[in-house]
This record gives sequence, C-alpha cells and structure tokens, in this order.
Amino acid sequence: MARRHIDPVEVVRSGGEPARFLWHNKLYVVRDVLGHWVENEEWWQAGAAGAGAGRGESAVGAGRTATATASVTATAAAPAGTALLAAEREVWRVEAAAGRSFPLGVFDLRLDAQGAWTLARTLD
Repeated sequence: MARRHIDPVEVVRSGGEPARFLWHNKLYVVRDVLGHWVENEEWWQAGAAGAGAGRGESAVGAGRTATATASVTATAAAPAGTALLAAEREVWRVEAAAGRSFPLGVFDLRLDAQGAWTLARTLD
C-alpha cells in the first residue's frame, strides 16, 4: 500500500544519488536506488505557466546501488547538467532502513526546482 506525504527531509547524496536522509528525526540509509525520473507538476499546482501541462514522467535511470565507500557530500541542488524547469521535480525511489534491526522500506524522495527535498510517498 502506498502512502502519500509532503514531509520535508534532509538528503545526503553520494555520486549524485541519495545515500541517506533524515525523516522525523530518524536517519535512513539508502540500500538501493530502485528508480529515478522527472515529473511535471500537476496543472492545478503549476498555475498559468503550467496550464495544459499534464503529469508526465520520463525515466532517467534505475537499479543502481548506493555505495557506502564513496565520498559523501550534502547538496540541495540537482547535479550539474540536470537543471530542472520550474514545473519539474526529480524523483528518486529508494529502498532504505533506519538501522540494521529495522525492516527495509521503499520511499519516493522528491527534489523540486528550488532545491527542496520532500518525502513524497512510502510503499509497503
């Protein structure tokens, strides 16, 4: 079952991909990147600039594993060369856990054009 969220999260990237994120004062470690795509905002949220632009998704990549040995840097902006338009959001579907004794969960992390990260969805 999927649950929608609009919770702000802090994301640390490794190699351009989310490596960890902080949600509700818990640190989640990304075990695997399951998917990555760009979504257009829904027309009712985009206003006049996005009128007529429906929801679209384009696959960017999938199935890459985050490595713990890579150098980790925190960033709030999209990687170089992937500038998002005002009505676009980058979405990363990741498998993560809050610790070794916690079960893995699937999370959709969303990065908007202003560089703000939110948790968009959790999947059971």
